[in-house]
Amino acid sequence: MTILDITTPLTLPPSKTPRSEGLHVSNIIRSLAVEVGFLDKKWVEDLSLVDAREITDPNVILRMRIGLAWEEHLIPTLEGVTDHPGEILLQGVYMSPDGESVDRVLLGSRGFELVVHEVKSTYKSAKHNLKTQWLWLTQLKAYCKGLGTRFARIYILYICGDYKYPIAPIYQVYEIEFTQEEIDTNWTMLIDYSAYRLNFNDEITL
Repeated sequence: MTILDITTPLTLPPSKTPRSEGLHVSNIIRSLAVEVGFLDKKWVEDLSLVDAREITDPNVILRMRIGLAWEEHLIPTLEGVTDHPGEILLQGVYMSPDGESVDRVLLGSRGFELVVHEVKSTYKSAKHNLKTQWLWLTQLKAYCKGLGTRFARIYILYICGDYKYPIAPIYQVYEIEFTQEEIDTNWTMLIDYSAYRLNFNDEITL
């Protein structure tokens, strides 16, 4: 038997919703997370607030493709959820939620509400409390601000579960009701940070 190890370069597939040039909330959150110590800079190729980066790290591309494959599989199975409904533009910042729906919520009013849907795959341990996931919650609050709702659902694939042997994936779904104060405070933080960065770096004019 003869085996040949073939190196095949990976690229990212075209986006379902092409991203407009300018400020994107994911870039703002990633940069802010590094600055305040929630994210190690080694995991970030580009700290620009403007979405003009070309991702070249093969490990990053592979992780992103795993995440995209999980989204592609999951979202069509979520009844009533619009897949990647398109960009939101608020105060010069673009946002691209994974999904949205008008759904009966289990929290708060227990009536029908507009709900933001976000899909994640991660190598983090499922033992981590969702309340400690600053990047995810900051992103969801921003999407809620953009869509004018207080409700979100996040679908998390913990690829390595809780790291207890035998290693097995764990799937968790959480519904979240934010207060309007949490949403507004979060948005003010992101806008203020963007203004601070742009004043010093002149990356783009709001």
